[in-house]
Amino acid sequence: MLARSRLAVVATTTLLSLAAPGFACDVPDDAAAQQAEVLANVNAERKAQGLSALRPSPKLDKAAQSLACDNADRQSISHDSSDGGTLKTRLREAGYAFRAAAENTGRGFGSGARAVEWWMDSEKHRDNILLRKAKEVGIGIAVSAAPDSKLHWILVVGASR
Repeated sequence: MLARSRLAVVATTTLLSLAAPGFACDVPDDAAAQQAEVLANVNAERKAQGLSALRPSPKLDKAAQSLACDNADRQSISHDSSDGGTLKTRLREAGYAFRAAAENTGRGFGSGARAVEWWMDSEKHRDNILLRKAKEVGIGIAVSAAPDSKLHWILVVGASR
């Protein structure tokens, strides 16, 4: 069974942030490890294509986590949040001025490696991971309420202005 903990705000300087300010949702106890697994797998895919590694961005984390929490609450895989917000809206709210950005959503993957594997098997998601202009990444993970209890994954890649 998936262990969960209630988080309102978590920010670290050494790991990707786990929850965006103002968002309270369930995240897996091993969220930091899951985020690190996603990042490692994404960067391995990029390296295999001769692309530069993405570096973590707290602002992109905030945008990703806000949608992960919202999607988990709705048991959805939408790119639009419940208030009608879009990626552009979330990036603006996170204070991320971008020249390029893309977003992947997913639901139900049991690991970060499986999420990246699935995204790489989907042409549009693969294109987002391999976006040449992207330099940074944010990763959001949330757990929907029982009995569903599925992981909701958001990957946001971008390049700031």
